[in-house]
Amino acid sequence: MNLEMTSISLLEQFPTAQRASLQKRERMLERFGQVAFGGFGIVLFLAISSIIYWIVTQIILGGKTPLEQFGGVLLAFFIIFAFLAITYVVINEDLKERKQKLNPALDKVLENPGPARVLEDKPFEPVPSIVEDTTELLAVENKTREL
Repeated sequence: MNLEMTSISLLEQFPTAQRASLQKRERMLERFGQVAFGGFGIVLFLAISSIIYWIVTQIILGGKTPLEQFGGVLLAFFIIFAFLAITYVVINEDLKERKQKLNPALDKVLENPGPARVLEDKPFEPVPSIVEDTTELLAVENKTREL
């Protein structure tokens, strides 16, 4: 029986006093990080919004040539999609972290399989085919009649 995963699960369910205080500190740090990154995100969003507003008012609307106006539109789109790409990366990494936190013992097992967990290499044995060797002629007996 493989009781290793069961023992890991039991240790996580019944933490010691030291582990409980560590888990409490981790939760507090996670809350602090959420507040800090949330505030940073709001400030970053306001900064990007003000830059786009400046581009629209000064370059697009105040541009003298169509090339300047087109350049302003491209610059605004570049800033918007760069912000969206960075947001995607941050959300994706957060999702990966949360998945890893759900089952950290499974990740450890999958990352570092021990020698007992590695499958044995067996020689390849092809499966016999039905159509193999069907083109050979059958042995024929010579039947001669004697009168």
